[in-house]
Amino acid sequence: MIVPVAAAIGGLSWYAQGGRYVTTENAYVKANMIAIAPNISGRVINVKVDDNQSVGAGDVLFQIDPEPLHIAINRAEARILSVRNEIESKRAEYAQIEAEIDEVLERQKFLQRQYERQQQLQKRGVATAVRLDEAENQLATSQQTVRALRQKIRRVVADLGGDPLTPVEQHPDYLEAEAERDQAKLMLSYSTVSAPTNGIVSRMQLQPGEWVEDGKPVFSVIESRNHWIEANLKETQLTHVVVGQRVTVEVDAYPDVMWDGRVDSISAATGAEFSILPPQNATGNWVKVVQRLPIRIVVSPSGDKPPLRAGMTVTVSIDTEREREMLTHGREAWESIRGG
Repeated sequence: MIVPVAAAIGGLSWYAQGGRYVTTENAYVKANMIAIAPNISGRVINVKVDDNQSVGAGDVLFQIDPEPLHIAINRAEARILSVRNEIESKRAEYAQIEAEIDEVLERQKFLQRQYERQQQLQKRGVATAVRLDEAENQLATSQQTVRALRQKIRRVVADLGGDPLTPVEQHPDYLEAEAERDQAKLMLSYSTVSAPTNGIVSRMQLQPGEWVEDGKPVFSVIESRNHWIEANLKETQLTHVVVGQRVTVEVDAYPDVMWDGRVDSISAATGAEFSILPPQNATGNWVKVVQRLPIRIVVSPSGDKPPLRAGMTVTVSIDTEREREMLTHGREAWESIRGG
């Protein structure tokens, strides 16, 4: 009698627990894969790493020939000096024109008095018309000279950015030349390509002497930290799966080692929705196919456990902490009997 009862209890327990855990082998280790692409084009002169080598954030990966960039910096420095000299020359020209205008205006006052005097003398019949015309012509010439000088000084002021008193370092042309130099220095800094994070170099075939293009990836660095699991569950398995539930992870490469994790997030769409050619269910004969949704599982720090590598196949078991209704009702009935 004891054996059948024990078997029944065991079977009931197995049945109840059978709905608690959600398990799938359609799961893989994931990691951030950073494409390494230079910010400038150029000839590679030095490669510091090999394929599958571990690197730390900031480690030099390779170097591009910096000589053309040094030339660009020297050219920019020369332009800054040229712009400074040009601005100072314009400021000197402005001061000279101002002095000329002051001188002509001072002489114009004298010519104005001469012209008025000749007018008075002519009225009294003392001066001739010729002298009056000469005085008038000299005054008109002086006025024309002032107008020409003022027009010239306006052009100089425009060349000086609208304010001849603005310091050289604040002149638009000077600021533009400085920006060109800073840009050249920035390009020089790009000639040394460094690792953006801790990781492992992957698919590295770069050799010295090769030409690399701006923005074109040459190899990858796979981040060695922050691995996660992507499990593709059937939609029918997601009924009781929620964020935060505990997960047991077993990696095929390490069958005797278990990792702990938890459900971090559940995708908002099935994998089919992201395919290049999604299924067209509105046309033709339709066959129901159970869809899968990716869920993200974060793995607890592994300590001295073997390293996880991107792409490894794993088996995950999610503890939904939910037992089947038969056992739940049985417990409720038993509690009712005991209480009665």
